[in-house]
Amino acid sequence: MPFDGLTIAALCEELNPFLQGCRIDKILQPEKDEIVLSLRKPKGSKRLVISANPGWSRLHLTDERKENPATPFAFCMLLRKHLDGARVKEIVQVDSERVVNIRCEALNDFLEWKEKVLVCEFTGKHTNIILMDPETNLITDALKRFGPDSNSYREILPGHPYVPPPAQGKLEAENATYEEFAARLWETGDSSLNRGMFRVCAGISQFTARYICHRSGLDPDLPTDECGELELSKLFLTWRSLWEQAKNSRVNPTVLTGPRGVLEFSPFSLLPMASQEAGEEVLTFASVNQAVDYYFYHKLSQLRAYSYKTNLLRTLKAHLEKAYRKALLQEGDLVQAEKTFPYRTWGELLTAYGHQIEKGQTEVELIDFYTGESVTVGLLPHLTPIENAQRYFKLYAKGKAAALHAEKRLRETRQEIAYLESVQFALEQAETMDEIEEIAEELDREGYINKDKKRKARVKEERLQPRMFLSSDGYKILVGRNNLQNEQLTLKASGHNDLWLHAKDVPGSHVIVRLSKNIQSIHEVPDHTLEEAALLAAYFSKSRESDKVAVDYTFRNNVKKPKGSKPGMVVYDNYWTLYVNLKDPRLESLLRKEFKPEIDAD
Repeated sequence: MPFDGLTIAALCEELNPFLQGCRIDKILQPEKDEIVLSLRKPKGSKRLVISANPGWSRLHLTDERKENPATPFAFCMLLRKHLDGARVKEIVQVDSERVVNIRCEALNDFLEWKEKVLVCEFTGKHTNIILMDPETNLITDALKRFGPDSNSYREILPGHPYVPPPAQGKLEAENATYEEFAARLWETGDSSLNRGMFRVCAGISQFTARYICHRSGLDPDLPTDECGELELSKLFLTWRSLWEQAKNSRVNPTVLTGPRGVLEFSPFSLLPMASQEAGEEVLTFASVNQAVDYYFYHKLSQLRAYSYKTNLLRTLKAHLEKAYRKALLQEGDLVQAEKTFPYRTWGELLTAYGHQIEKGQTEVELIDFYTGESVTVGLLPHLTPIENAQRYFKLYAKGKAAALHAEKRLRETRQEIAYLESVQFALEQAETMDEIEEIAEELDREGYINKDKKRKARVKEERLQPRMFLSSDGYKILVGRNNLQNEQLTLKASGHNDLWLHAKDVPGSHVIVRLSKNIQSIHEVPDHTLEEAALLAAYFSKSRESDKVAVDYTFRNNVKKPKGSKPGMVVYDNYWTLYVNLKDPRLESLLRKEFKPEIDAD
């Protein structure tokens, strides 16, 4: 959800009691478009983050600590000069707009208290943070400067008068009448209700417009020209009611989450928007600030993880393409070397029939005593038949050595390809930064990337745990997330009589079923547990998109790691193969019951 006027209204109402009287203790700028004010009060201190990133503009209190550049940005230095030690008077929203004024009092060079205003404009691509003097209405400076050539509605430059963002001409909830509201909506013609609301009503995003429709019991996609007074009066009352609740702290802050992370946030309950079929849940928070902080912390973590993952996948793809090209060249070398294999037979034929061959001949037809077929053997005329035979023996020996070398190199390259494909699969399945960091650490160890020192320092001492499920018979099923974890799970964290499973001949997770020590035969493993573990092995493999997947399984003591092999690479024997159908409804039930750490929303 964009940081819209309705959210800002609820947030300002909530934050004002704390912010009033706070002393600005420290000013930081961890990123080029983000300011952090460290605020101190007798009862404690907090950090106020103000982001002017067009995609993620926001203002809220946070406990998150970010690293700051060794050399502060120029705007940060300017804010320190003017606001360091200042007292916050109040935080005010301008009308229903996405503009917040943080009014402060700071000592000037003559030790006089003078008012300063930090204007926070959360207006899309022109989002900005501006320091101004309210007495003169002049801009001291801004995070982003806009000059006469910037193709902007106004100039944002030091010493220039501050001009607010252009008015949008939308209706304000506090003073709009129903008649104005209905007339403006009907003017939008065949536009859908949610689009009409967004165009007509000030301070709401398209998501909030859809939310208002849902709260009113109306289809957001219903055309406005099909609505009568009954529908529009419901919308009007809901719209006015939400603004009234926001400005009087009568809120119920929530965050909507899905299987892949946070989706939306609101000062109000998002239960009407949640889809159980899509695995969505609603988290409730004690304050709007907590909901906003939680949402942006996790959303930005998801984006950072996605960006890091994308870069790693790009690097992996380059290594794989290089390995594919290398394998192709090595296959060509092997084919060329194998062309010398008949030379041994030719040497033997020349040795056997040498007495029948005259020196000076350029070729001779001989009967191959292995196949009985006629063979044409080329000769160097200046050599005797025996010398020609010796020449062919030498060429054969050289070719055989080259073939053995090419075979070895090709085998190593194919093993590298198999390894890189397994890492690629694990990375494609990784969703959290912790999972991605572990894979990056593995690639760093193997020499495929160079992790910077900061990222190396962030690797947790406490490793990420394997995925854990419970079979219908009550047996624990553990699933590795990456090669390092697969190796740890299979070779160090499992018992010799545990059951090991892996999708056949494709990259995938190692799966371990914890068996009781009294199970000595594969026939004693419950069928349901075996099938459910096989379903998980198939699902967490590159064969996930196939309907029917072959899964090999054996006892853990039949699984070995070849000496010098890459992480997660194993060989196994004495195994059985089970075919599973990934459309089996038991799989969905298993995935829903994965053991996960509980999220503490409050």
